[in-house]
Amino acid sequence: MEYNAVHIEGTGTGLDICIRPGFRATIRSMDTSDTFRKTRAAWLLAAVELFFSLSWVVYVIFLPELLARGGVDKRYLPWLLAADQLLFALADWTMGVAVDRVRAALRGIGPMLVLLAAVSAVAMLLLPWLAVMPMLFLAVTSVWVATSSALRAPPYVLLSRYAGRFAMPRLAGIQLLGLAVASALAPYLAIILKGVDPSLPFFLSAAAVGVSALALVVVERGQPVDQPWEADVQPAVPAEAARGAWIVLLAIALLLAFGQQVHTAINAAPQFKRLADPALLTWLMPVFWVGFSFGLLLVDRLVRLRGSLPVLQLACIAGTLSLAGTVLAGSLPLLVASQFAAGAFWGLILCASIGVASERGYPLQTGRSTGALMATLAVAAMSRLSLVASGGAGSEALMEWLPAIMWAAAALLLLRLGGQRAGQEWRPAG
Repeated sequence: MEYNAVHIEGTGTGLDICIRPGFRATIRSMDTSDTFRKTRAAWLLAAVELFFSLSWVVYVIFLPELLARGGVDKRYLPWLLAADQLLFALADWTMGVAVDRVRAALRGIGPMLVLLAAVSAVAMLLLPWLAVMPMLFLAVTSVWVATSSALRAPPYVLLSRYAGRFAMPRLAGIQLLGLAVASALAPYLAIILKGVDPSLPFFLSAAAVGVSALALVVVERGQPVDQPWEADVQPAVPAEAARGAWIVLLAIALLLAFGQQVHTAINAAPQFKRLADPALLTWLMPVFWVGFSFGLLLVDRLVRLRGSLPVLQLACIAGTLSLAGTVLAGSLPLLVASQFAAGAFWGLILCASIGVASERGYPLQTGRSTGALMATLAVAAMSRLSLVASGGAGSEALMEWLPAIMWAAAALLLLRLGGQRAGQEWRPAG
């Protein structure tokens, strides 16, 4: 029997195998099936992201009313939300490390994450009933926030098993569509839920989170079979240099996330009010998140062409110009276009950042790296809330330009980091 030698591309092994003529069609079928399996996993986790994000929106909408029931002064609201973000940051890092340890022991993480999500759902369900007891309300809120971290970094760890080392941005982009939809719906939910008793929205949110968390087990069971990792894989540069580059990347992520927080939560509404009827605000505020969704759809093609770090650099520069455009826009169409563009570039930035974090932690420290990134995003949110609570957001001109300044600083750091990387082959230490 005569055989043909065929080189298998993309395996990283350079292996030549002998197969029967005509077997190529079978390989294509397997590739199609594998792509479908990866995409299905990403969409399942997008549903988890959607319901988790909506639960946070519901919490923020009703928190002033719940605090009033307990006799807590509303001036403490921003500080409580900032404390929630601090808890998120601590829990994200802790959960990322824990997930890596469980994976290293070759144990399943899906059931553990579902259990934590169930605890989170029950805690959220109880919040409206405990509002009249402030101390207990705050304690249960802390439990809800801490256990919710199971739905933040760990899903990206699950995705990394499907994506391998370099395909993470595409699958992360699909998952982040859940966040985009929830953020776009937030203004409408605030209108729809106005005057509604909190018990029903909290119940529906808790139930949705609890049920959708079962997707974590489905995703984990569909993962590829564990393969032994090569012990001789070493970073191309000393671990200290890689660690230093990673710290710089986290600092860059903090600048970018803080700029995004200030733009969307503080600046966007006044900018629209300056050029449009305030009655249109509900329809204009989601423009940023529509652009964000558009950026998520483009990220895979761009990362494949350029790589995660170059995409991060280009998106950061273009995003800085878009944010400047939102400040300088003299007409509503120009402002809408600038807001849309800023959202699109934020989508590219976030996906590329997740790709860099996943690559940095590959293969057995993905949880630690993505947990650190999620913690950084939470610290940015906490910083913005603390700024508002302390009254530091008083200078309107400074606040308008602050996001563009933050992104410009991040772009300069990224260009410098990229120049250093061009002079040597940098692969993050795992």
